[in-house]
Amino acid sequence: MSEPAAIAFLGVGNMGEAMLRGLLKAGHPGPLLQAYDTRTERLLALAGETGFRACSGPAQALEGASVVVLAVKPQSMDALLAQVGGALSPGQTVVSIAAGVTLERLARALPPGTPLVRVMPNTPGLIGRGVSAFCLSLGTPESAAAVVEALLAPLGAVLRVDEARMDAVTALSGSGPAYVFLFMEALQAAGEALGLPPEAAFTLAARTLDGAAAMVLAGERAPRDLRAAVTSPGGTTAAALKVLEEGGFVPLVARALAAARDRSAELGRLP
Repeated sequence: MSEPAAIAFLGVGNMGEAMLRGLLKAGHPGPLLQAYDTRTERLLALAGETGFRACSGPAQALEGASVVVLAVKPQSMDALLAQVGGALSPGQTVVSIAAGVTLERLARALPPGTPLVRVMPNTPGLIGRGVSAFCLSLGTPESAAAVVEALLAPLGAVLRVDEARMDAVTALSGSGPAYVFLFMEALQAAGEALGLPPEAAFTLAARTLDGAAAMVLAGERAPRDLRAAVTSPGGTTAAALKVLEEGGFVPLVARALAAARDRSAELGRLP
């Protein structure tokens, strides 16, 4: 965005809060950020802490905004769209971060010609290390892509994909942090079972995952090559990987992502 845009947030849950904090940290003027949430006490506390403008309802939040971020759960989206549809002004770009909610579903509930963007961020965006994917509806001007990229950049990396791939994105990166947290829990618990103190097991597990991801993102070698480099024939790593492979680790991950993808698609079909 060449000049800061006025942005309205409808819903200030974890991701809405992350986006607001990220924009403020990146220098977006607080008076140009306005938000509404049904949890009034939390909204006012967060606004007082960070500097955005708390609004008494969706209509007030929409006033003067060029971008409107719908940051509610999929199950709450239709009720919100019913409130928003009649209050939108021509040209306001609507951005949805609700899992599974399709552009077509948004278009049915909003005025014809409304620029629409579907986004899937993830929770590491809370610390600026997330990844977000987005897609534009047919007819939405390309200029909206730059607006959305600027909106999401404070959260971390930003990718543009076709909408047909958004449920897969949700399965991989949207839900993905939970898989990593589970693996971290498992590593810590196994370390403790082998006699490590809890604090040591936690630090070893967390730092190992962080360091491994950093090596991949450094971009010099692919994950397969990095794995091969630390797997000496007949060594400790080979013994552990053999157990994971025999337990069906790779196909189990594939099944988990397929289940998440299918649930994302189901959420998109909710009435």
